[in-house]
Amino acid sequence: MNPLELLKTFLKVPELSTVGSPEERAAFIALRIDGRTVRDVGETLGISKSHVTNLADLFQTKLAKKMMEMRRKSVATWSAECRTLYEELSDLMLFDDGDWLGGHKVGNFDTNRASQEDWAEMRGRSLRFDDE
Repeated sequence: MNPLELLKTFLKVPELSTVGSPEERAAFIALRIDGRTVRDVGETLGISKSHVTNLADLFQTKLAKKMMEMRRKSVATWSAECRTLYEELSDLMLFDDGDWLGGHKVGNFDTNRASQEDWAEMRGRSLRFDDE
């Protein structure tokens, strides 16, 4: 199954189906998962463009809170469908340890290939000498 379709299906499991309002859920899915434009989502839902991102952000916050609550509880309390989809999504999101440096995510940046100038720029220091 396509990862985006898998995520949409995961949002429909009983544990997550009650998160947020239908309008928040629709804005989140259309904007963040389907990749539609803010204007298109606003026109479809009949709301202003600024309200679209607010609804999507609100749903994302509620979803994160619910997921944290679920993870605090035993996985045994989750439905079989929820456990299966969660495992499938987790398998798709493999983390490369090379993306982490000292506990901080550095993205696609390879710390071993940075020049002194790059490091100085990142740290906000100048490489200029007093005699220059």
